Amino acid sequence: MIHSSPQSFKPGILYMLGGMFIFSVINAIVKDITVDYNPIQLVFFRCFFACLPISLLLSLRGQWMLPSPSQWKIHLLRAILIALALPVLFLGIGLLPLSDSMALYFSSTLFLVILSYPILREKVTTIQWLAVGIGFIGVIVIAKPTSGIFHYGALFVISAAFMESMCNIYGRLLSTTHNSLMITFLGSLLPSLILLFILPFVWVTPDLTGWIALLSLGFGGGLGQLCIVLAYCYAPPGILAPMIYSAILWSVFLDIILWGNWPTKSLIIGCGIIIASGLMIVFSKSKEKEHDKG
Repeated sequence: MIHSSPQSFKPGILYMLGGMFIFSVINAIVKDITVDYNPIQLVFFRCFFACLPISLLLSLRGQWMLPSPSQWKIHLLRAILIALALPVLFLGIGLLPLSDSMALYFSSTLFLVILSYPILREKVTTIQWLAVGIGFIGVIVIAKPTSGIFHYGALFVISAAFMESMCNIYGRLLSTTHNSLMITFLGSLLPSLILLFILPFVWVTPDLTGWIALLSLGFGGGLGQLCIVLAYCYAPPGILAPMIYSAILWSVFLDIILWGNWPTKSLIIGCGIIIASGLMIVFSKSKEKEHDKG
């Protein structure tokens, strides 16, 4: 970590905004080509080719570090979760408006709080539990489970968000001994190796446009992950949290431009609730850390 003054936060903010934009574009590509390719094939390209830009930076920084035998179990568990979560997420993205799917995906922040106690034994405060409850109200507003227009795609996205939160929990365990770049690299390489065994059964040979789209998923995913890793080098989570939610704004913009999907009233209200609850959680945790330091 190199952030020390408010002035040094600017690169971190720009990296995070850039990363969120890249991931929003990647999700738009996924939505556009899910009708042509199985999600397993999409995720394989997304993970395998993401390794290339990440490995380049690892080499430039000289930060290659293999896990110890005891750590491989956690890395493999994360890989399995990623190999399950991303295909499920891509299914949901293909079925829902892009902005709806991204708003629902931010429920991972809420699951992260719920899982932090049983897995990490982290204390969850009353404010954080309240924020989780408020956040799930936002999820319900967007998903509309009691209305006639509920779409089962919402279940795919929420399930993927749950698995993503578990993956992040185990990433925290690894972060005490591994640098973030190495965790990110193995979090792309290992899932791609798992999916490689399934790939021949779902493979569709791409045309030129398909190759461009599939390779863009991988290289773009790697660049997006690098932006996020670098963002946390320059700024703390409390500063970056509002920037993360820019992904919803990018998704709304792309939804309008590419598919003519204007945000609904329920999406606007639900997004506002989810964002507010997420910021409550982040700032509550930041105050805890400041109190602990004091």
